Amino acid sequence: MRVNKQAKPSHDGWLIEVLKVEQTILDGQMPAIEQLLAIPADIRMKSPLLLRAECEDGLLQGRLIETKQRLEAALKGFAAQADDSAMLTMMAMLGLLYEQVGDKQESKPVMALLAQEWERNPESCSGFVPWALARSAANRTAQYETAQQLFIAAAERFREEGKPLWMGYVLLDRLLFDPAETEHADWQLWLNWLGRHMAGSRSGTVLLGCLEEPSLELCEQLPERFAYLGKAILLKQPDESLPVNLKADIESTLYSLGAKIKRLLSEDQQAQAEQAYRKLERLGTLVATPALVRQAAGLKPFFGGSAEPEASESASRQAVVTAADESLNAATDYREETDAADAVVPEAKWRLQLMDGIRFQTPEDKQLEPVWKRRKAGELFVYLLLQPNYKANREQVIERVFGEGDPAKRSNQLYVTLHDLRSSLKELGMPEDLVYAKRGVIGITELTFDSIDVENYLTLSRVGDQLWMDDREEASRLYEKALPLYGQLGTELPYAEWLERVREQLLDRQTNMIKRLAAYYAELFDEARIEQCLAEWIALRPEQEEAYEAMIRLCLRGDRRIEAIGWYRRLERVCKEELGSEPLDEVKNLLWR
Repeated sequence: MRVNKQAKPSHDGWLIEVLKVEQTILDGQMPAIEQLLAIPADIRMKSPLLLRAECEDGLLQGRLIETKQRLEAALKGFAAQADDSAMLTMMAMLGLLYEQVGDKQESKPVMALLAQEWERNPESCSGFVPWALARSAANRTAQYETAQQLFIAAAERFREEGKPLWMGYVLLDRLLFDPAETEHADWQLWLNWLGRHMAGSRSGTVLLGCLEEPSLELCEQLPERFAYLGKAILLKQPDESLPVNLKADIESTLYSLGAKIKRLLSEDQQAQAEQAYRKLERLGTLVATPALVRQAAGLKPFFGGSAEPEASESASRQAVVTAADESLNAATDYREETDAADAVVPEAKWRLQLMDGIRFQTPEDKQLEPVWKRRKAGELFVYLLLQPNYKANREQVIERVFGEGDPAKRSNQLYVTLHDLRSSLKELGMPEDLVYAKRGVIGITELTFDSIDVENYLTLSRVGDQLWMDDREEASRLYEKALPLYGQLGTELPYAEWLERVREQLLDRQTNMIKRLAAYYAELFDEARIEQCLAEWIALRPEQEEAYEAMIRLCLRGDRRIEAIGWYRRLERVCKEELGSEPLDEVKNLLWR
């Protein structure tokens, strides 16, 4: 018999491999990315620890676009699990990424939430939170002293967490941020601690060597982003040619431009040098560090300016404050310069709409509607998509979707429905193994869908709720983005107790967002927007007398008594026809006291 010596591990074999890698992470070490990616994606992505490790490696290496997709998926997953600490860590990593690409528009609400949590409950924040806040403080307002303090707080937090490798990377990032700031009283103590806790680790030895006495040989062994910046800043040897992974990284780009400008000046190509310098100035409004300020100050005299660092820093600070609206376009423009032949094209995925009718959007942007052979197939599909990680144990599925009855009969119904569901999805062109039943778990492969409207709606709404008390402007912006996504969940599906309960929860969430927006616009005295919100509230919940009362008060304030009476008559009809009652005397007295 012929034996395949290169046979892949079985499912159980992969689970053992997952446990090994997870233990490596729990021990404070980073697994080799080759070891991590060798695990099949459908298995790897079910482990929050492995997903986080892949995101961490992506940040270090500069694989920003791919890592952004992974981080957003992880954030949704942890949100579904209500794991607040893990959510904060993922948001901080996402915030770091936004700061690296100069995307201040996306970064602002994330950083606002992180700052709030760091101030309120720092014990629940990992070292990534102050690290992200450090970069934000520098890039937004050029508060370099605050940034330095946050770098130190991040290093201390990683030390408390027993993560020496990440403490080392934070210290290295602080050194790259400003190489002149090495005389901290605890610097040698930190290095001694790192030396004790990273002994025997090759990556730790390289990292420690770069912190103590960097060399070209050591820098080249760092992860790609730190390798480039280490050579550019610590060794003053910036490479004009930028690695493909770093084309979207603004900080690396600025040093690459600096090298290009010096070369052009040495070749007496003043016009080209000035053009590159203008680009450097524009991108310098997106990412700011003391080291970059000094680079810009050193180049400025060649283009009709003085070399005073303080003036350059002041100009940079002002530019950062005024550049927020241009940041996304600038980062996008630069990303488009990546050589298309070398670019990594992410796997195309499907989009899914569950509200106001179930609709699929193919990777080719075609709209498809499913045809369920049994309506229970559609109900099962929606139920699984609403569960954490798109999966639930078999008994839970049977109880919620198939109700009470003979266990053997309900079990048979489940597997017949699974067959019909797979068949219906296959007819749409989706993979046969999209829906699985393994070891008592029924689920849907997570990596299939790029976007699901219910997930997007809940994420926007929940983050808005967290921001509401401290930043109503940002919370309201998120609410405005969430409201249009709302609709009845699975309109074509039959009545089911669990589904009605979810629909009620979504209805309450939509109502609450509208009420908060009305309150926000009332603070701004924007009566047109208030009226719009109140009209939407009444249309959504015509039985809620509170909404009519608010509308009547608004009309009376504007001397629109006839309109106020019209709203009252409408309330009267609703109360009589649907509730069998009369409006409250308090509402009636508003018009006829």
